[in-house]
Amino acid sequence: MGARLPAILMDAMGGRKGVKEQLNPAFPNSQENAFLKDPMTLSDIPEACLADADGIKLLVVGKIRSFGEGCACMIGNISKTVLSRLREAENEVVLIDAEAGLEHFGRRVDARCDLIVCVVDPTFESFALADNVQRMAETAGIQAVYVLNKVDHAVRDTMAGRLDPQRVIAAIPKSERLFMQSLNGEALTADLPEFQEICRFIDTFKKPVSFAVI
Repeated sequence: MGARLPAILMDAMGGRKGVKEQLNPAFPNSQENAFLKDPMTLSDIPEACLADADGIKLLVVGKIRSFGEGCACMIGNISKTVLSRLREAENEVVLIDAEAGLEHFGRRVDARCDLIVCVVDPTFESFALADNVQRMAETAGIQAVYVLNKVDHAVRDTMAGRLDPQRVIAAIPKSERLFMQSLNGEALTADLPEFQEICRFIDTFKKPVSFAVI
């Protein structure tokens, strides 16, 4: 994205100790003093916790940064709390960059999402994950669609044949430029028409809307 790393929301809430106090229902804060209001909008999130890149605001909920710090359960709880309370404006879309796994389903982080966008790489493990994502999304009553990634002529037919074609909204071609920009930690500037296909699909799906990308 080319965005700076913003202040991490969990740190702004006082770290693990502060988060426990603020999310503990036995010690409720008044609505006026609550860090995470209910309901909340983007304006309720501290400005230092939002980085901007061409009109896209980046929020980092939490990170594991120290040996022995503990599990990511608290980060998942913050994510779920923010997403359950956040109310988008009519022209806003919330895009959740979930890790490539299923833990967020188990923690119901995606419960308020309207759509699951599953990015599928040309690997056996990625297809297995995609099958599980579709199954869990259906259980949650959420529609799941696929974006094929790193596609070239050698794998296109195999990838397309493994998935429901009606759920495939785009196929991003394998790009040396994107690969090298990602490898070097640079902003991804390649302008591929497939990106516009994904944006149009999201734009016409439903507004306001929240998405999880896996």
